[in-house]
Amino acid sequence: MSFESNLADLPNKRLTSSQLVEFSNLGPEEVESLQDALEGTPPERRLGLMTDLSVLVEDNIELNFDAVFRLALADAAAGVREAAIQGLYEYEEPDLIEPLSDLLLGDPDGAVRAEAAVALGRYALMAEFDRLADSDATAVRRALTEAAEDEAEEDIVRAKAIEAIGVLSDDQSHDLIQRLYGEESLWLRIGAVDAMGRNADEDWLPIIIEEMESRAPEMRQAAAFAAGEIGSEDAVDALGELAARDPDRQVQLAAIHALGEIGGGPAKVALQGALYEGDDELREAVQEAMAEVAFKDDPLRPLGL
Repeated sequence: MSFESNLADLPNKRLTSSQLVEFSNLGPEEVESLQDALEGTPPERRLGLMTDLSVLVEDNIELNFDAVFRLALADAAAGVREAAIQGLYEYEEPDLIEPLSDLLLGDPDGAVRAEAAVALGRYALMAEFDRLADSDATAVRRALTEAAEDEAEEDIVRAKAIEAIGVLSDDQSHDLIQRLYGEESLWLRIGAVDAMGRNADEDWLPIIIEEMESRAPEMRQAAAFAAGEIGSEDAVDALGELAARDPDRQVQLAAIHALGEIGGGPAKVALQGALYEGDDELREAVQEAMAEVAFKDDPLRPLGL
């Protein structure tokens, strides 16, 4: 079946996997033809195409739909633009920084702006490890900082921007995290705590441990995540309490995962307590975390022994 016939089917039906494969590694002329075809395709089918391509590429790393996702970044439908950003989750070439920055700072849809902030976080991490040119690193920081500091922006977008900035281990990032943590908005405070974890600085631990007692389960979950990222045994007691007794299941799971990330004898004891205090639904998560702890203790030991 030819690429042209696949384009003819696109507006009217969901394409099969064998048809979708033909959208891999498109050349310039094929991209132009696809653009013309998408203009006559209903939004729900355009979104379906993005979703189906994302699923397909997860199962076959040899496929490359980057050209399709790049094209869809300018789609008229916000959901398609958001899905296109998600489809580019492994794309690391710096030529995506400018379009993502434009989406973060100018897209009319908040969900798209938030997703663009998440995507720029990958480049922030590359900058932290000196894998970006200075000019690109500066552009990433500038866009994320502008979004995080914009008081007219939606809180969730600002939160995602500060989370992304969190990986940068310098005074400028540290000060911005501290500043947004001081805001009244719960979502900004949660974003700042997430950023503290990504910052991996033990100086944040007192705040993180204190937030494990927050009345908001979303904050307790963020604090558990942050503690796991920092990896200090100083957080084990508080995490053990969350894992065994928190009334919110997602908080319990985050704490269990964090204990597995930290590892060591105290974490193992805390996980055993969660296993004893918890129910069958937690058993699998606890066992996975204990396996992670065992691996950290002895990486050469065969699994299950």
